[in-house]
Amino acid sequence: MIKTFDVRNVLLVNKLQDQGLLLNLEEALTQTYRPLLAALVGWLSLQEAGVSTYVCDEDEMEGNRRMAGFAQVRLRKERAEADVVYLAPSLSAAGEAMTIWRRLLEKLCREAGEQGIQRIFARLPEDGLEVAAFQLVGFSIYTQEDIFRLAKMPPGLPRPEKKTVRPQQSADGWGLQGLYAAIAPRLVQQVENLTAKKWEATPGPWLRPARREGWVLEDKGKVIGYVRIRQGQTGHWLEMLLHPQAYERADELVGQSLSLLAEYPPLPIYCCLRRYQGGLRVPLEAQGFQLFASQCVMIKHTTVRVRKPVLKLVPGLEKRAEAATPMMKTQGNVK
Repeated sequence: MIKTFDVRNVLLVNKLQDQGLLLNLEEALTQTYRPLLAALVGWLSLQEAGVSTYVCDEDEMEGNRRMAGFAQVRLRKERAEADVVYLAPSLSAAGEAMTIWRRLLEKLCREAGEQGIQRIFARLPEDGLEVAAFQLVGFSIYTQEDIFRLAKMPPGLPRPEKKTVRPQQSADGWGLQGLYAAIAPRLVQQVENLTAKKWEATPGPWLRPARREGWVLEDKGKVIGYVRIRQGQTGHWLEMLLHPQAYERADELVGQSLSLLAEYPPLPIYCCLRRYQGGLRVPLEAQGFQLFASQCVMIKHTTVRVRKPVLKLVPGLEKRAEAATPMMKTQGNVK
């Protein structure tokens, strides 16, 4: 039986939390994520904050096997979407892990549909059994991401003489949306269904307050490039967008990004590039970044229950309508 987490599951989650897989590489590489803490926060807030945790703790009659594991999903604020963030045990940790994953994923997808969630996302290692496990329950790949790592700033790295990027402003939403539309394939745009609001610079979660900032590269008043930096506990996360017709300025955008990151604590820097952003790969590698990992971005569209009003029949009148008595009296025979 799969059930939502409560305090009776603390020991089980505590035992398994170091045996699982944190799906999102950004969190895995830049934060210290504790599944038990996340489960408790979600439970105390009635899933209104943090993550929802689902626990599998079953005894199989055949073979006297215990099926134990848990899954965590995080709702996206103000959107009918969610992300699968953690699964335990990992597929390499137990012989029954694939079955446990399938049952947990089926449960959380049903629950998400009941809550009105329309899309569930997951980021998984590109090479491994994890992708196959998600495909079994209806997830599909819609893009791939490469993660590049710069262990530390190289000594004597040349710095730009001046900043050619400016701080992101609230009015940049539509310009950034247009930049994204010029870069991302149509299928990706349809799946992600992003709006201008997505590009707003927002502070970090209250559990992990961190520095976040966005910078814009313009040409003749048009947004042609974007840099987003998120400070982490164990590393910093860098994302860049550059218009396909402005790749001659790729070296400039990468150099500006490193100039900004030089003001951050000295930690490894991870840059996430999607495969369709190939024009930024060579400038990154020229600055010392090395390919570190690759991941698939997957989605499942849930079936949302539609609540239809029940039409209540109105009872008929107690007395049936009877044929009216003729009011006209005939005299004689009608010929």
